[in-house]
Amino acid sequence: MKRAIIFAALLASLSPLAIHTAQANSAEITLLPGVTLHLGDRDDRGHYWDGGHWRNDRWWRDNYQWEKGRWWRHEEWRRHKEWERQQAWREHERKREWKHRERERRHQHHEWKKHHRHHHDD
Repeated sequence: MKRAIIFAALLASLSPLAIHTAQANSAEITLLPGVTLHLGDRDDRGHYWDGGHWRNDRWWRDNYQWEKGRWWRHEEWRRHKEWERQQAWREHERKREWKHRERERRHQHHEWKKHHRHHHDD
């Protein structure tokens, strides 16, 4: 199967229509009309195609995990979780700061009213 893929890629690169026949999207690579390689296809040894290499099951488990409806590289997932944690913290701080400023504004308004009431009563 590997030889067939390499042969198809070679044919596609030598073809004068190669620019028009090769196309790719996130799930499959079309090398020639009728010759398609899907990401996740398995070879005769049971290894999965990742878009660049044939990988065994262990490699996938060690490097990827399924979260939120898609596969994530472990480090990418950690960065995503850290980003979400930071976003939640920023939102928390923003709300805390808003409450603090609102209390301060009310206090200043109250002091202003008290001062003007006292000042104008004379």
